[in-house]
Amino acid sequence: MGQTVPLEVRFPVSEAIKFSIESIRKRFTRALITAASVVLGIAFYSALNTMSAILLEATQGAQTVEAYQRWMAVISLIVCAVGILNSMLMSVTERTKEIGTMKCLGAMNSHILIIFLWESALLGLLGGIIGSIAGWAAGLGISYFQYPAYVMAPGLLVRYAQTIAESLAIAMILSVGATLYPAYHAASLEPAVALRFEI
Repeated sequence: MGQTVPLEVRFPVSEAIKFSIESIRKRFTRALITAASVVLGIAFYSALNTMSAILLEATQGAQTVEAYQRWMAVISLIVCAVGILNSMLMSVTERTKEIGTMKCLGAMNSHILIIFLWESALLGLLGGIIGSIAGWAAGLGISYFQYPAYVMAPGLLVRYAQTIAESLAIAMILSVGATLYPAYHAASLEPAVALRFEI
């Protein structure tokens, strides 16, 4: 009697990205809302960091950004994360039958999880790029009226690059982190229950 070899279902990263892009395209309005929450939160964070860098350069460290402004940045990021969480939970609800069909066709829990995480990562990347650059530009514009001579100081160019990179990293971490629970919930759905689900 031959030994039974367990069937391994492969799901390349390229396929996961294709699924995620297709999902974003189909639900463009919801994806736009999710990306917008990332843009707003990251733009505020990036603008505050940019203005802080210019203020420190102009006053040689004599003045710093007030603590309440830092807290405003933190709160904006929390609101951003909650927005992503809510949007992805709604997405799971809308796609329950689709998830059930995918599982019936052989998709494993890890495949569903990967699709949702890639989707949020792509939205986080898009929102992070737009938000970090928009926030940096806004920070420059606001600071120009008070410290025009320091806005493009050579010593700040590296700091600007760091701010944009840091903002982009935070956007990705927030997006993926806020999607962990909705993605796990989607992955744990039973196919039979998911196919009977009605919104």
